[in-house]
Amino acid sequence: MIQSTSRKPALSPVNGKPVLLNFDGAEMSSDAGLTLLREVERRTDLAGLVAKCLPDPRAPGKVRHSLEDIIRFRIMMIA
Repeated sequence: MIQSTSRKPALSPVNGKPVLLNFDGAEMSSDAGLTLLREVERRTDLAGLVAKCLPDPRAPGKVRHSLEDIIRFRIMMIA
């Protein structure tokens, strides 16, 4: 059964290049799980919400990466 969709999902660009999804590949497959997870995280601001709930005991003058960035990285690494 072939289904046609007129609207394609819009994802945020990566390094200034558009990310395109196409569902007409028949038997083709590719792992785009992290790309979709990144988009969901960006739209829901999951890392930002978690970072607001956690105290950050680090010295602000010595911080190179925000707690939000560290949490976002960890989410992607676990996935």
